[in-house]
Amino acid sequence: MANRYPHPEARPPKLDPAQVPSEFRHLIPLAERYGVTDEGYRSEMVDSLPESERTELALFLADNDNALDSWLAGPESDGPMFSDAYIVFSALRMAADEAGA
Repeated sequence: MANRYPHPEARPPKLDPAQVPSEFRHLIPLAERYGVTDEGYRSEMVDSLPESERTELALFLADNDNALDSWLAGPESDGPMFSDAYIVFSALRMAADEAGA
């Protein structure tokens, strides 16, 4: 089922696998689906998800929380420039937090 984004600009960009640590590359499709970077659009998207997709996000976070934190809180978090992958995976994590709330 394709997501219905609240606005066309809400759709996450296609990611370059070279920007994603190898242990997370299998999660790129999930990030490209749920990694909405705008907070308002992300909330609208999460609120509109069926329960099965909210569960998928919650399971993603349960399975990857610590490893994902090691990347997102690591050296790249100091900026000043963030890769698209870093931004989209950060948004994916926030969507998963919101879906599990």
